[in-house]
Amino acid sequence: MIFRNHRHSVLFVCTANQCRSPMAEALFQHLLEEKKDETVKWKVESAGCWAYPELPATEKALQTVNEMGCSLIHSSKLVTEKLLRKFNLILCMESDHKQYIQQHFSFAANKTFLLSEMINKKDEIDDPVGKSLEEYQITADKINSILQNGFVKIKELSA
Repeated sequence: MIFRNHRHSVLFVCTANQCRSPMAEALFQHLLEEKKDETVKWKVESAGCWAYPELPATEKALQTVNEMGCSLIHSSKLVTEKLLRKFNLILCMESDHKQYIQQHFSFAANKTFLLSEMINKKDEIDDPVGKSLEEYQITADKINSILQNGFVKIKELSA
């Protein structure tokens, strides 16, 4: 399903949509800006399987992506059928997120992957919530590395 005027669409998913998936959203938007391919339109968002709607990203998530040159204006969203139907690719931080979506939203099963599957791995991105700023930075670096190295696959699957 192609979403309106967007040829490519990707939704990043974590637990509460306050750390990992907003960081992934911001880092991916930044990567798209660096690539400057105006012939391709993108829709990029994030959500959480068990999120409380309209909460901000954590301070450490904001600080981490800001230090990486990204901007993040964020309000948490819950994964819903309506939201999932708007995206061609759903990238999850943990197997629990992937399984939750596949079990509760079967129409989305074939377009839901772990983020690390974009580089042919099955690693989980651990939640840094409640941990040090250094742990957030390690998490963001891991996400950023996967986004950069898996960009071609993300682009292919998100069309």
